[in-house]
Amino acid sequence: ILMLSHDGLANLKAPAPVEPHITECISRDLETFRCWWSPGDFHNLSSPGALRVFYLKKNLPTSEWKECPEYLHSNRECFFDGNHTSVWVPYCMQLRGQNNITYFNEDDCFTVENIVRPDPPVSLNWTLLNISPSGLIYDVMVNWEPPPSADVGAGWMRIEYEIQYRERNTTNWEALEMQPHTLRTIYGLHIGKEYELHIRCRMQAFTKFGEFSDSIFIQVTEIPSKESTFPLTLILVFGIVGILILIMLIVSLSSTDDDDSVATGSRTQN
Repeated sequence: ILMLSHDGLANLKAPAPVEPHITECISRDLETFRCWWSPGDFHNLSSPGALRVFYLKKNLPTSEWKECPEYLHSNRECFFDGNHTSVWVPYCMQLRGQNNITYFNEDDCFTVENIVRPDPPVSLNWTLLNISPSGLIYDVMVNWEPPPSADVGAGWMRIEYEIQYRERNTTNWEALEMQPHTLRTIYGLHIGKEYELHIRCRMQAFTKFGEFSDSIFIQVTEIPSKESTFPLTLILVFGIVGILILIMLIVSLSSTDDDDSVATGSRTQN
């Protein structure tokens, strides 16, 4: 039986309540960003307006704390539009209660480029490239489009892609090497097996990925065998030969008629 002394019981402390805090800040396009917060265990601060978000741009000599430019209280979200977003500038975030009590953590400081998590690529598709002579293996070309929210055409965002694929209903994904292009060849898939494939992307030289795209499925199941193609080939060969024979007969008959006409004309002159 485990016995605890009175002093031992006194030393058992309940865990400290979780304070209000910023849960996450994300930019999808390097032009705007959003931050979300939680009241933690302070349920009295869970109602809309009970907590306010403030931010500080640390690089400016006249920096001062300013309130969130746009709230979406239903999601406990603060939105920074293009006029309030600057790249390469450190931001710090804090929460303030109704009595101006401040909740701040040094981990809530960041630069916008470090919180970019692009939207998923779109329009995934695949094309069969070739099948091995054995008929057991095939290769495909996968292509896609960049996230519509990412301004890659003007070079504002430079992103790279990671393709992952697996046999359907298995657990292990195989990740291909990162690349900046929007097409990729996958070699050595097996005839008859179905593969699931999805893709995600991130800013080049950074580490945070966006979410995965919806999956597409790749499968090649039927390949015409030599037996199945033989009758068709035979019909084509006989058809071509028949046409050639018919042409030769027509030419031969035409030549015979011409010879007969010449012979008749000669006898008439004599």
